[in-house]
Amino acid sequence: MPEQHHLQNPEQLAAVLNQLLEHKVSDIYICAGQTIHVRTNGEVRPTSITAPEEAVLVAFLNQAGDTAIKGAITSAETCPEGSVDGAITCDGRRYRFNLYRALDGQTLRQTARISLRPLSDHIPAPEEIQLDLRTVQTIEAFRQGLVLVCGKTGQGKSTTLASLLQHRAATFAEHIITLEQPIEYVLRSERSVISQREVGISVSTFAYGLRAALRQNPDCILVGEIRDYETADIALRASESGHVVFGTLHTANAAQSIERLVNMFPAAEQLSAWNVLSTTLKAVICQVLVNAREGGRLAAREILLTNDGVASYIRQKDLQGVRRAIESGYSQFGMQNWQKAAELLYRQGMIDDEARKQIIAMGS
Repeated sequence: MPEQHHLQNPEQLAAVLNQLLEHKVSDIYICAGQTIHVRTNGEVRPTSITAPEEAVLVAFLNQAGDTAIKGAITSAETCPEGSVDGAITCDGRRYRFNLYRALDGQTLRQTARISLRPLSDHIPAPEEIQLDLRTVQTIEAFRQGLVLVCGKTGQGKSTTLASLLQHRAATFAEHIITLEQPIEYVLRSERSVISQREVGISVSTFAYGLRAALRQNPDCILVGEIRDYETADIALRASESGHVVFGTLHTANAAQSIERLVNMFPAAEQLSAWNVLSTTLKAVICQVLVNAREGGRLAAREILLTNDGVASYIRQKDLQGVRRAIESGYSQFGMQNWQKAAELLYRQGMIDDEARKQIIAMGS
């Protein structure tokens, strides 16, 4: 790790970030005036570096990013929301950031903090991130419908989506529109036309951007996060009307993802939402990152691919039926539950017994 010192300016902070990347950190946690922490192989550890004060942190983000941050994040008057999302480019490397305020346990005052995630310039091919070719081909065969990629924050959803979309852009001649906050991976056009729009910069909200996208003649739309009724409603309507729509939810399994999406709708509209989902939902991929046997981390996934039986279960609001369909659908359809995902990775020698138990626990 870098030698011990107290950072004083944006240039010093940029230099430290470059040094930290050499140690393959996945996240960097910065609190104004305090020790910088990093995450490696899933564990958070302190460094010997003290972060600069808030004004320097804000100046660094403003110099390196597209998001203009005005005033102090620690002031409720200048930043009533209490946090700012964005992306920066530092010495050719992109990072996703969230600048926010939180209580300092020692001074009992609000302090400025940044969570930084380094983003790879390399968009992995599906096989590089353990995405089965059969799954990719099944998803690419859909000419319309909704595909959900789900999991908690930091579980590789953005990487999976970038891999799927980049493969699609190389396979088909389409117009692909993405709505992201922030843009993490910059996609290559290949055979397709790609329009990447950042919420807060290119467009005001996911819902507004999605509504506008329907007038921009897309074949495929990525909604970086389906977080409210309006976005969910437009996404379902778009997936009904000849578009392939990719979206994300912070859910742990396929059945929970379906239920979460339906619950975004008012009670009076939920029966209709179940019926629409039974025809529009094409796939749900839920994932978690676990430690790999050879070092680093890899993704384990539960995969639902909708067929007539699954559609019938959704129409009947039978989530147990959906779970049974996933459990029995590996050989014929390529579906897998968490138990199967753990079994396959363990049998291939990619994970140890501890990681296997962690994956199986996702299904409980």
